[in-house]
Amino acid sequence: MVRVIVFETTSRGPLRRLLPDFSAALTGLVPRMGSSVIAMSLGGLLAASSFEPLGFRVAAPVAMALLWWGIQRESRSRAPVLGLCFGLAYMLPLLWWLDESIGTAAWLALGTAQTLFLAIASLGIRVVRDVPAAPLWGGLIWVSAETIRSSWPLGGMPWGRLGVTAMDTAWEPALAHLGIAGTSLLVATTGFGVAHLVLLPRRVMVLWLVIPMTIGLVAATLPFHVPTVGSARIAVVQGGVPGDGTDLIAQHRTVTRNHLAATRRLAKSLTAQGRSVDLVVWPENATALDPARDLALSEAIGDAAVAVDAPVLVGAIVDGPRPEQAFNRGVLWSSDGIPVGSYTKANPVPFGEYIPWRPIIGDWFPRFEEIPRDMLPGNGQVPLQVNGVPVADAICFDVAYDDVLPAQVRRGARVAVVQTSNATFTGTAQPAQQFEITRARAVELGRDVVVASTNGVSGIISADGLVRARNRSRGTEVLVETVQLRAGLTPAVRFQQQRTLAIVGGGMVGLLLAAWRYAASRRARRASDPS
Repeated sequence: MVRVIVFETTSRGPLRRLLPDFSAALTGLVPRMGSSVIAMSLGGLLAASSFEPLGFRVAAPVAMALLWWGIQRESRSRAPVLGLCFGLAYMLPLLWWLDESIGTAAWLALGTAQTLFLAIASLGIRVVRDVPAAPLWGGLIWVSAETIRSSWPLGGMPWGRLGVTAMDTAWEPALAHLGIAGTSLLVATTGFGVAHLVLLPRRVMVLWLVIPMTIGLVAATLPFHVPTVGSARIAVVQGGVPGDGTDLIAQHRTVTRNHLAATRRLAKSLTAQGRSVDLVVWPENATALDPARDLALSEAIGDAAVAVDAPVLVGAIVDGPRPEQAFNRGVLWSSDGIPVGSYTKANPVPFGEYIPWRPIIGDWFPRFEEIPRDMLPGNGQVPLQVNGVPVADAICFDVAYDDVLPAQVRRGARVAVVQTSNATFTGTAQPAQQFEITRARAVELGRDVVVASTNGVSGIISADGLVRARNRSRGTEVLVETVQLRAGLTPAVRFQQQRTLAIVGGGMVGLLLAAWRYAASRRARRASDPS
């Protein structure tokens, strides 16, 4: 009885009124909002299907429309629950490759963690329903959550960003103008606008459908071209991993020998043809040994660089300042066979390349023993200098983060390289998903991108997102292609930081407007009620 009295006599301010009563949301969930739960689950599955391996691009705005429809027809208290349904149906299928490669616990933990951001965003989207231009504010809130979950906690997980689904659609050129985050806003707002028009068929609502579509069409008809300042011939060496391709560590010496042998064969082929290359790229983990400590290995790589008469960028695991630490690096050998520069992976993978809070949780799971050393991050800001040409480098998941390749392009990089090892994910959708992210990044950067993988998807992507060359197998293969060197910045890269602040700030403004309107309506009701 005391609990009821306290609840009924406690004054609730406008901000608190906007928060949900979760107990009410969970009581009788299925019978009271079964159709909304079904719509949310379907929407999440459609969102996942817009990414590889299905690549059903049109499903992304449809999924956003279902999300809006399901949330807006229910109360605020139920919005997070519906967002949870949408998120689980979205993130768990999208990240299924974690279950197949790492384990069920990792898949469920990461998928659920990402879903929580979507549940919170769903509440925000419901709160701004009655604010003018609601689909725009909802889109800003969605992309704010997308941005935050891509960088936090523990570096975040930048998978499942809607902007990537613009590839191979009329909205693809928008990536150069708006970036991945801005294109996510375009996709989300379009879906929200369609659903809003259905729920509230007023003429003014047509604007929130027409505006994003018009922006997309304008972006599609006005692609941004970064001027070329030359060209370079680049060779990608994919050494392959023996066996089923998943156990690179156990086969690391063979993997290194494969890359050395393939580079020597390339050198002989070029000599016979009277041709040359300007750079040879080996993938991440081409050697699991520190060349600075293994003199025989360093000499072998140097000899290969001399033989091919070109700089060689080698993915190597380099010893850290302490025995339990290491760096994941791309080390550049000059054509004279001397190490002359390096890039250190900026975003090591938690629980994959390092164990957070190791002294506390290191003994909890036996699997942690498979990661005896913690990878230390680099700053990812400065491009490599390859015979006077600035080259941006990213290692594996780095390509999905906004703080690596765009930063190096702003510092003058003319072309980009991605060194990756997808051996752990062999046979899953992860390599294809990462390659699509790389294609989207190429359009955003306005740069050709070269991808070297141990046995995953190696290829060469032009600045317009077209795949100019791609490996045909998981075994040893060499790709040689001429890429364009480009100078200048796309609007997406030039205004990246301002765009991020505008999106996150815009989402907060939408929530404040909703709170202000609610407070104003309460004051009006009190003024009209003499009691």
